[in-house]
Amino acid sequence: MGTTTVTSRRLATMLRATLTKDGRAGRALLAWAEEHRADFWPAPRRKKAEDSAERKLSWTRLGALVEAMAEDPLPDELALAAGNVATVLGFDAQQRGVLEAGLALTFHPRIAKLRWALEMAHEDVARIAGLLAGAEPMAAGNMVRNSLAVELGLLDIEMTHGGGVSLYVSWWFEDVLARGGHDPERLIEALAGKRQAAALSLDDFPAMDGDIAFLARLLGGTLDGQAEGINILLHGPPGVGKTELARALAAAAGADLFAVGEADSSGHELRREQRVAALLRAQRALQQGGRALLLFDEMEDMIGDAAPSGPAKRFANRAGSKIFVNRMLESNKVPVIWTSNAIDNVDAAYLRRMSFVLRLDHPRGADRDRVLARMAASEGTAPGAALSALARQMPETTSVARVAMRAARIAGGGSDDDQRIARALVVGVSGRAIGEVRASGPLDLDLFESDPPVADLVARLTRPGGEPDWSVLLAGPPGTGKTQLAGEVAERFGRALVTRRASDLMSKWVGETEQNIAQAFRDAVAEGAVLMFDEADSLLYDRATATRSWEVSQVNEMLTWLDRHPLPVFAATNDLRRLDPAALRRFTFKLNLRPLGAVAARQAFARFFDQSAPVGLDRLAGLTPGDFAVVARQLRVSGSREPAALLAALEAELAVKPGTMAVMGF
Repeated sequence: MGTTTVTSRRLATMLRATLTKDGRAGRALLAWAEEHRADFWPAPRRKKAEDSAERKLSWTRLGALVEAMAEDPLPDELALAAGNVATVLGFDAQQRGVLEAGLALTFHPRIAKLRWALEMAHEDVARIAGLLAGAEPMAAGNMVRNSLAVELGLLDIEMTHGGGVSLYVSWWFEDVLARGGHDPERLIEALAGKRQAAALSLDDFPAMDGDIAFLARLLGGTLDGQAEGINILLHGPPGVGKTELARALAAAAGADLFAVGEADSSGHELRREQRVAALLRAQRALQQGGRALLLFDEMEDMIGDAAPSGPAKRFANRAGSKIFVNRMLESNKVPVIWTSNAIDNVDAAYLRRMSFVLRLDHPRGADRDRVLARMAASEGTAPGAALSALARQMPETTSVARVAMRAARIAGGGSDDDQRIARALVVGVSGRAIGEVRASGPLDLDLFESDPPVADLVARLTRPGGEPDWSVLLAGPPGTGKTQLAGEVAERFGRALVTRRASDLMSKWVGETEQNIAQAFRDAVAEGAVLMFDEADSLLYDRATATRSWEVSQVNEMLTWLDRHPLPVFAATNDLRRLDPAALRRFTFKLNLRPLGAVAARQAFARFFDQSAPVGLDRLAGLTPGDFAVVARQLRVSGSREPAALLAALEAELAVKPGTMAVMGF
């Protein structure tokens, strides 16, 4: 039998000593004892006269009989559950006493009835629970209000109508007990959260300059040394794999991962205070020993019932105490992996207390192809060419690819069904229209005429383990593929390409252009993106030709950022002669892209039109890949694929070009 200090006799003795016979609570106690007289004082039948004389209990008589009451303790199963919970959460004797009192006042058939009567008598039931737990009378109520059982959400305290105070087991803890609170293993998961299983390994995630490997070492060292205050924040748009990475990190560190407060036992959403209580419970439950980590998905919940407001959509009505959260982050004994979709709405004070902040983005390049292949394998299919092309054009496709593949399989796996579904989901999520998606492989680097050769430079820029702090100046006439080349390098490098045109950055207000330039570089760093400046001659023009001070300052701003930017930068210009000489020295590599020679033009004809180049193509000097792309788009609307018609269309493109540009060199 489980041992407990909470019995009807002890409760009656304590109340008889502290209440008055004329008070409402005293009368409630007397009525309760009378109602359960046969249970508390079972005895052989007396003579009728004696029985009649003692039929009604008096306050004095209760004092004489209270020591002879039957023990009537907490039922064995509840006592055992209280012991298990107290052990798992590390409660001392007094804290366990509070828990037992709460269980008795809620579930014990007779004691719960007395609790209700005392509430109706406007008594402070929390104080009574404190007395049962061994607290001094003057401190009993506050001791219960500040107890771990209340703080962790096992017991709830509420004011009753008329000024009384009620104490009872919370709905959450009641459900835990109903689902087997006597089982220590199930109790751990109920208190700490659902145990998470890793479906992926760290090899399934991009290297991210070694950050992920570092996080695995950090968590392993934390668990080995039992360090406190370790928090890791994984952030990025939905669907980039933050939760999966958390699971993989836990597996790599040899730890169990528990998801904190994701839903109640009925699958309903939890409020902010409920999630905080769940986090505190999990910390108490897991800090006793073993290798364990906690996962708190959606860190935004720490700001409470906030909602975006105003043009900037910043969160208002933040809830909770900032100092409470700060101290919790500084002192947590069990490491926590936090995730967030909107880090800009997380208080900076919280971010400063993170041990590491890692931004995840949708995978690109080889990482994207590997993710799609793994998803397809799990669904027993293969990613279609159209789906792969959509993912190349819209990186967020990977966040819905598994759903699309599954739906396509259920629908019978028709041709390009996965792309059809993924496209609809991406449009719905992003709110952006998607143009025509054409299946295409990597950019054909043989279609570039350049000094130095493009293929060799791209191979060097994108080699594994290479440093990313380089810059490339692309010069050449329109249509030579400057933007496409930058996009291909970003794709192979596994990073997004962010393009900024001079018209996006230049302002009529003094100083604002410089601010826009600086922000473009900062944004690229924040997103880990490859940055490209189109129309760079408008931002880096020769300062010797400047007539106003602000014209010089905006060039200076560009040059300063180019010197210190840690990620790849491309700049494109059609007219190299306008650039400031100092700008040329700032770029690590310089590519002069020329119109196609005869050999490359024939290769372009075969690729774009799927037929051998006619002899007449050699006489069309000055063609670029852009000319072939324009004619190919014309064919999708109307037009003949006859060689003569294609030659005429290419010649027409040449005819509308401006005069021959001067030869450029470095």
